[in-house]
This record gives sequence, C-alpha cells and structure tokens, in this order.
Amino acid sequence: GKSRANLPQFKLLFKADAEASSDSSKEQRVNRKQRRAEQKTAGRMPSGTGAAPRPHDADRLNDRALQSHSQGDTAGAIALLRQAIALKPDRAIYHNNLGELLRLTGQTDPALASLEQAIALNPDYAEAHNNRGNLLRQLQRPADAIVSYRKALALKPAYAEAMNNLAAALIDSQEYGAAADLLRRAIAMNPGVAMFHHNLGAALAGQGDLAAAQAAYTESLRLAPAAADTMIAYGDLERQRGGLAAALAWYERAWQAEPGNRRAHLRYAVCLMIKGEYRAAWPHFGARWELEEMGVDRRPFAQPLWRGEPIPQGSRLLLLTEQGVGETLALCSLLPELLACGVNPVIECDPRMVPLLKRSFPAVEVLPRTNPPQPRFGQPDLTVQATLFDLVAMFRSSPADCKGVLPLKADAERAAMLRARYQDGSSLPLVGVAWHSTNKSLGAPKSAQLTDFAPFLGLPGIRFVDLQYGNRAADRDALKAACGTDILFDPAIDQLKDLDAFAAQVAAMDFVITTSNTTAHMAAALGRLTWILLRKGISPHWYWGLEQDTTHWYPTARLLRQENAADWRGLAERVASELPRRLASTTSAA
Repeated sequence: GKSRANLPQFKLLFKADAEASSDSSKEQRVNRKQRRAEQKTAGRMPSGTGAAPRPHDADRLNDRALQSHSQGDTAGAIALLRQAIALKPDRAIYHNNLGELLRLTGQTDPALASLEQAIALNPDYAEAHNNRGNLLRQLQRPADAIVSYRKALALKPAYAEAMNNLAAALIDSQEYGAAADLLRRAIAMNPGVAMFHHNLGAALAGQGDLAAAQAAYTESLRLAPAAADTMIAYGDLERQRGGLAAALAWYERAWQAEPGNRRAHLRYAVCLMIKGEYRAAWPHFGARWELEEMGVDRRPFAQPLWRGEPIPQGSRLLLLTEQGVGETLALCSLLPELLACGVNPVIECDPRMVPLLKRSFPAVEVLPRTNPPQPRFGQPDLTVQATLFDLVAMFRSSPADCKGVLPLKADAERAAMLRARYQDGSSLPLVGVAWHSTNKSLGAPKSAQLTDFAPFLGLPGIRFVDLQYGNRAADRDALKAACGTDILFDPAIDQLKDLDAFAAQVAAMDFVITTSNTTAHMAAALGRLTWILLRKGISPHWYWGLEQDTTHWYPTARLLRQENAADWRGLAERVASELPRRLASTTSAA
C-alpha cells in the first residue's frame, strides 16, 4: 500500500461585501454608501413580485451563494453565482468564487475557465492565482500549480494561506526544505492554523527529522484534536520510526474520530500485512477501492464477487489485476494453486503482461485491459469475478502460506540470445542493476544514486548490465565521471513498453541487484538470484516484511537493509564484500 502524508488544501471564498483587498481598484471604488442604502431597503432579492434582477443585485446574489454553500447547497450556490455573473460579468470576484465551487464539485474544466477569467479581468488578484494553484495541483500539474502560488505571493507577500499551499505543492515535488521554510513563515504570521503545523510535520518527516515532525503534528492536534488526517500522519510517522503497534493505534484512533475514514483503514491493513497478519488485514484492505491515491482501476463488470465457493461446470472466473506490475508479479504465484483447485480463470491484465502470462500459463485465457473492456468479459460463461488480491484473502492467512512457486517464464530463446550478446564471447557473469523508482509518493526514499553503487560496480571480472527503466543516461554518465566505471546499457530494451522483452533480459542475468522497484519483482518472480536493497526502517511495501532478510513471496530473493537511514553507499560496500563469494558459489554449483 502507498503511504504519504495528507496535505489538505486551504480553501478560500471571498464575499463581495468585504471588498477583497486584491479586487481591482475600480471595484474598490464602488459607492459603499449607495450599497448600504440598497441593502437596507432590499436586503434580499425580490420574491414573488415579478421584478427582474438589476445589476446592483449581483453582490447580494454572490453573498447568498456563499451562504448557500456554507449550508451545504453547493449546486444552488453555483446557480446563484452564474446569475450574478450574468448581471455583472466584469466582476473578477464572482468568477473566482464560481471557479472555487466548481473545483470543489469536481467540475475541473469549467473551474479552470472561471479562475482564468477572474485573472484576465484582474491580473493582480492574488486569491484567484492561489485558487488556480489549488486546482492545478488537484489536476496533477504540480509545476504549474507552483507558478500560480508564487504569483499569488508576489502580489501579496504576507499571504499565509498561499505559503501553505505552495509548501504543499513543494512537498509533492519532494522539495522538503523549501516547504518547511515557507510553513515556518506562515506559522509565524498565523500560529493558530492547525493545517500549517500538519504540513510542516509532513515537510520535516520528508527531511528525515522525525522528532521535529512529531512536535509539529502534536501542535496540529492540539489545535484540531479531532483531525483524522493528522492522526493518520502521526501513524505514518510512527511506522517510519519502526513502531507498528503505535502506528496501528493512531490509525484506529483516526477512524474512530472520523468513522469510515478509508485511508485510516487502508494504513491499518498495510501495517498488519507488514507484520504478516494477513487474515486480520483483509477486512480493512477493501478500503483501497475508494481511494484515488491507490490508483486502483475499478472495472465495470457485473459478475458477483467470488468468495471461494465451487464454480459450476461450464462456468469460469473472471480474474482481474488491479494495481501495479510489481504487485501483479508477486501475486501471480497464486495461480498454480487456483488451477490446482480446478478453477481455470480468464484473466484481464495490463496489456504489457499478456505475452508473459500466456507463456507462463498456456492453459489460461489472458486478455489485455482495455476501455471499454473486451467483449469476451461479458459472455455468460464468466459467472463470477475476483481480483488477485481477493485470491490472496482466500489462500493466504500469513506469509507461511506462500508455497514458494515461481511460475513465470521468460522467452528462453530470446534470453539466450541476449546473454550471448552481453557476454560478447567472454564467460563473465552478468549482474543486472537497478536503482531508481518513479513512484510519485514513495519513489524518492527507496531510490539511490547510481554513483552510490560504485563500491561494487567497480569489481573486476563481472559484467554489470543496466536494468533500470526510463532514460537514465545522466546517471551512467555521472558514474563514468566519478569513478571511470561503465555499465552495459541495451537501448533495444524498454521495459516501460515491452515487459516481455524486459523479462528475457532479466532472465539472461546470473544475478540481479536492485532497490525496491519493478526490476526487483521481475527478477525474483523469474527465479533469478536477487538482492533487494532496502532503506532503513519499515518499508511501506508489505511484502518485504519487518526486519527479515528473506520473503516468503520470493524464495530466490534476499533482502539487504541499510544500517543507517539513506546510507546507500554503506550498503553497496557490503554488497562489494559479499558478491564475489556469492557469484563463485553460484558458478561452482552450476
């Protein structure tokens, strides 16, 4: 499960009768005396008289819209704001408020149009730039959001809410130091906002200053004692420090403060899974379906969920993958047990996995995930459905239930061809290397620099092969500049596009050394000898467990954990001392 601090956005709505300081100078010169007289004689819109709204009624429509929103009628508020805009289309504040309400209701395209119209009418409207930043962040456009927040602060330097929002976007981009500085400034201006302290805790935790992060979360909870998001963040902090029992207590406290909080239940489930208490975890793990951050693709199939009951003859199970390639590779080890029970599924999966799964399970029908889905999945023989994680709940009560089966098979002919090409007439052992993850919320802590691996990449008598996905030419150049070491890179293999070719490349290796990423799963699922290098502390990835150096999910994998946080070089030196002996024993055994 993914784990990250929650970074709520500060939402701002501005009443027209407050004459917001950032509104245009023309709007600031509205005849307040005349407006007060109008409000005295016509405190509300004409009702039942047949009188048509007049331009000076627009401000009261805006104010009524804000009141309606505060009372929970956001749709009514949006309608009132549209009326106000029809009467006075040149008021930037109405467009700003409409944009913010549209954002809150998920109408992102019209929301952006409204906010940009507000800025076009008044380019110096700091609040509109801030709200535009909120929307861009929601749309996963962090760089653009940062530009909007910086513009808001340039126009209004003491704008604490924009400082908070910019800091949240910087935390998204893992710029923790800059975020912490902004949040300290915001807190100095307004120390009573719990959210500022919450986000400061997230920034400090990102920097690894866990004691200071704890102090920030404690202050946030003092100001907002029932804030479930901060309780969850506190639980994440305890898990990062190695305290699973304390983390579980915080997550439980969070869902008691906010019944039905799915993030709390999911975090609770992952903690139990890390501990190996799968049976207790599964009821809470269902929360993943409702969390956008999990990236779970809920498929539009009508078949009822299979719960392990006998499937009638002639009927079949529709089996779905639901998360990333790594989890799918791990959970495919369940398929031999499913087949042994007489259940022959039809599998829907990431299109890149179809060739690998077809080769590994020739009797199983495997089709790619498409939108709309393949017509095959609507045929009447498919009477029940389940995901791979549903199978885990049926077949795994604890890690000890893993059978040690490694069912995946690469293209052996292609692997042999690649091996011969990489050895280039030599008999040198091939050791594959990967070091980076692009996972948005978890990638940075589990990623090393390639230069960190210099202690073992410089070992003689070994040909190291780049198994890292993405364009990492700069990393290889940095390694060459730092220590004169080259590693072999094959531009014909792109695992992001062709997982079957990548599987053959991995199968060509004698040994794989990698951080926790797709390469780790592929190598171990193919039965390669694999060393997986892990950051100090409890990994957010449940399948690596607590402190052990092996995992039941992958019998050929060994887990090497840092002794000191972020000390990848120290771990690389350990690899350098052990790898020659391990390769020698592998060669002699062969």
